[in-house]
Amino acid sequence: MKLSKVLIAALVMMLVFSCAVFANGDDEKKGGKVDSSIDYDSLSMAELYELAKKEGGKIEVYATTTDASTAIKKFQKVYPEIAIEYISCDNNTVASKIEMECDTGNVNADVMQVKDNSGEIYHELVLYDYLSLYYPKAVTDHIDPTLLEFGLPLYATYNPWYYNTKMYPNGAPIKSWWDIVEGYDVETGSYYDKNGVNHQFWTIYTKDITGPSYASLWAQMILDGEKLAAQYKAQYGKDVEITYTGKLKNAAGIMELPENNAGVELFYRFSQMRMTELDDGDGVVDAVDQSINGPTLGLTSASKLDNADMGMNIAWVTGLQPYTAFQACSYSYLVEGSDNPAGARLYIMFCMGGEDGQSGCYTAFDKRGTWSVRDDVVYTKTYCDMETVNLTAPDFDGIYNIYPDVKAYWTYWRSLAKK
Repeated sequence: MKLSKVLIAALVMMLVFSCAVFANGDDEKKGGKVDSSIDYDSLSMAELYELAKKEGGKIEVYATTTDASTAIKKFQKVYPEIAIEYISCDNNTVASKIEMECDTGNVNADVMQVKDNSGEIYHELVLYDYLSLYYPKAVTDHIDPTLLEFGLPLYATYNPWYYNTKMYPNGAPIKSWWDIVEGYDVETGSYYDKNGVNHQFWTIYTKDITGPSYASLWAQMILDGEKLAAQYKAQYGKDVEITYTGKLKNAAGIMELPENNAGVELFYRFSQMRMTELDDGDGVVDAVDQSINGPTLGLTSASKLDNADMGMNIAWVTGLQPYTAFQACSYSYLVEGSDNPAGARLYIMFCMGGEDGQSGCYTAFDKRGTWSVRDDVVYTKTYCDMETVNLTAPDFDGIYNIYPDVKAYWTYWRSLAKK
């Protein structure tokens, strides 16, 4: 059907108008107040402070960690003439909130502090100019360069397994992730033998596996399938038997996992276990402490070890082979379009301890389950170092590409598990 000339003209005018609107919105999103002639990465805190005073605006910090509230209070004491506000954000909504503000040209935030276990923040906000990276040289000179690929890390942490210390005073009897899924019968393809007897050893409690932190952890192990295969053979003296092939329902662009991969095999066996998924990490460690059904493991965030101070019999499972988990970080990002480019950087530098690690509040993030990423500052609240835990470096490019498939297959494979 042909369109009339009048209608065509109207559509063209609408298109031109739309382009103008989006162009203006994009210019506003980019922010014209950042002086491109200033090398912000080389500025000292004193220099940033002088520029921040001239900006005169309020620094808005969107953060998913409540420790940012403590950092801001300390910042206000040192710089009382610079207005700053902490906005508590949920991990599931902060990214979309930043996108909406930038797309509409109504940028409110100046700084965003958030974990990026899945690589989504980097690949969807940094690469698309919603956020930008800040690498103050005085700070990055003290950080392992491999940690700087996807942003400026604030601190390191991980998502551990917990065990009951009263039941196992000498440590959990686990050498690798394969020990967690022990009891699996390859003949029946489940934890039930041909007589219907369940041989699952561990009672499992976990946070939602489809959450970014946990789906990403499984994605990393799938990427490291060869390492997991080698660990199985070293531990059991034989090749791991692949049993999940018949359960693959690969669909391009929807859910796809590789064939003959030991990481996928581990993931499949885990998906078939009897377990309880909880929304609250405190509930996970409480279940481990109670262990009413015998030997119990719980997967949740490292910070939940704080519950041990309240008398819970819990501790981390550490030293697993080929690794216990990957090293996760909380990052600080600059929001594009900020009215306070110097003030935002001053706050981030303050959080990182300034040039010497002491001129700020870097120790505000020293708590159970965190490690310093600076080589000149040591956190003391965590009882062991990262080498003892045995963490690996994450492959966020690979994780980002595969973790949506992990979530899809988790939902599908859990539907096949016997209750």
